Amino acid sequence: MFKRVLMVAAIAAAVSAPAFAEVSINGSAEMDLFVRTNQAAAQGTTLAEEIAIVVNVDGKDKLDNGDTLKWRLAQKVATDWRYDGWGGREAWIGYAGNWGELRFGTQFTNAYLTLDWPYGSKAQGNLSADFGAVNDKWKDAITYFSPDFGGFNFTAQYKIGADTGSKGTGKAANTLTNGYDIGVNGAFGPVAVNAGWQRHNDALFGQAPIGAGGSGDVIQATDAVNGASTDMYFVGARGSFGDFSVKALYKNNTWKAEGNKLEVNQYLVGGTYSAGKNAFSLGWQEVLDGKYNGKDLDNSVQQISGQWDYSLSKNTGAFLQARYHMYGKDTQAFKVDGSAGYKTDDTLRVLVGTWTGF
Repeated sequence: MFKRVLMVAAIAAAVSAPAFAEVSINGSAEMDLFVRTNQAAAQGTTLAEEIAIVVNVDGKDKLDNGDTLKWRLAQKVATDWRYDGWGGREAWIGYAGNWGELRFGTQFTNAYLTLDWPYGSKAQGNLSADFGAVNDKWKDAITYFSPDFGGFNFTAQYKIGADTGSKGTGKAANTLTNGYDIGVNGAFGPVAVNAGWQRHNDALFGQAPIGAGGSGDVIQATDAVNGASTDMYFVGARGSFGDFSVKALYKNNTWKAEGNKLEVNQYLVGGTYSAGKNAFSLGWQEVLDGKYNGKDLDNSVQQISGQWDYSLSKNTGAFLQARYHMYGKDTQAFKVDGSAGYKTDDTLRVLVGTWTGF
């Protein structure tokens, strides 16, 4: 009898216990061992490694009206140069329902995510996503994701920015460094199309995948300038046909300030052939000569890339990757996968790595 009473009490306690929100942990771990030419110290070939671990903590709670409250804290450690604080990679909270999804906080920009994957996959992300006028992350973002409309969906992001007000003098006076990021996506059977536009108001923003000296792959610079603008737009298409997949992208970068204008166009093409556990990819990219106030510059970057992937399990893969870069005469201010100021016509990076998701 006593045991029966205890059992009934335990069942009653379990039934009456408060329901907690669902929390999950996921992420990835990657090991890269690579050889780069044109490095800072020796101005020659250097062996290096990067261990990159991403940990995402996701939560969600079903609301009484049927919608869902969602949040994420994400952080990344990439030795030996990046150690994110808690939520340093992403830290947002939002709502989702059949009307779409709305997020507030530190988020990746949608233009960057599309340029990084799928277009930047297989060794092409250094120029497609990490070069030019696109910013990868806003810490003061409001983002809306639409539901699907017959194969189409759209995204809209607003960067709140900093308002300097009317005080002060100089180029940063009276600025509101806000921004916009708009994307449109469509899927039609094996073919998908993507287009996007990103703007920074009252600011000049740029980045380049220099990746030298152990400081990481991307160098960013931002300068608040009253009346300035930084714009980036792209159009891309991709498709899968049996064991083959192909992609193509056009991207425009434009900076304007104090009566001056710099415009840089770029494009990429790429393809992958899959055979069982293996996949073989080839790609070509070019950053065309820029135009400064209508004058042509000799600052092009051409890149050919290749990658061999081998599946080790459903969650883990190994890969061998190579990128070879050729430069115009005026591109000595930086080098892709190399260091600034080293005079050379080309650079090379060869990488062997392992990636696993959890």
